[in-house]
Amino acid sequence: MLGELEKRMDPSARRWMTVRAVGSAPILEAKLPGQFRAWFTTRLGGKSEGAYSSFNLDPRSEDDPASVAHNRAVIAEAIGRELLSPMQVHGIRVAGAAEYVREEPRGPCDGLSLHPQIDYGLAAALVFADCVPIVLCGEVDMAVAHGGWRGILGGIVQQAGRSTMGAPATMVIGPSLGPCCFKVGAEVAESFARRFGADVVNGGGGQGESRVDLWEAATRASAEIGIRREHVVNPRLCTACNPDLFFSYRMEGPVTGRQACVGWIADA
Repeated sequence: MLGELEKRMDPSARRWMTVRAVGSAPILEAKLPGQFRAWFTTRLGGKSEGAYSSFNLDPRSEDDPASVAHNRAVIAEAIGRELLSPMQVHGIRVAGAAEYVREEPRGPCDGLSLHPQIDYGLAAALVFADCVPIVLCGEVDMAVAHGGWRGILGGIVQQAGRSTMGAPATMVIGPSLGPCCFKVGAEVAESFARRFGADVVNGGGGQGESRVDLWEAATRASAEIGIRREHVVNPRLCTACNPDLFFSYRMEGPVTGRQACVGWIADA
């Protein structure tokens, strides 16, 4: 499936992303500067079965814990880092990875920042099944965030930018629900139109529904923290349109697995 994943990726992103195998699991790797690394996993190449088949990385799912542990170990061993998956709640809180480890108890969190000196040895492993994986990267540090529609409206992109010590210059958007498939009611559509402009909303969803372009909304949010549009990388892989490659809550319902966006600091 490596070739198929590359084939479906938007051609404009191929300069900035590559497809590789980690064990038998195909992943997308973002080409980030310096020591910064980010992977986007798929649903393929793991041990999970049934609705979670097969590379489910969500430790809070009802999947067989041994299967999830095996799948997560494949990633952890490949990068040599401890995977840190906070309790995501569609909010806007972004914490430093090492800071989050020290919390007792660990509270809800929808993003983690990673600094080479402070957070070395840890990897942010946020999980997704339609929401938008967001990676911000600059010269000093990076952040990984979970962009649900509530979070994007509420400011998760801006909060992720504020969580870093250096200004982010690049944003990478991971596989997620595309503008083709994110149908919403009038209230949500109006909220996005007011916040990001009427053209992020397209009508024609039927039964009073519209479609919202979360990718464009996130791109416009990133401009508010100084990231130029040409520095936004998006493979334009819709999770609902590609259920053979990705888990999708919209397509499969609440009982499904989660792929991950994994960010970490590589050895100097």
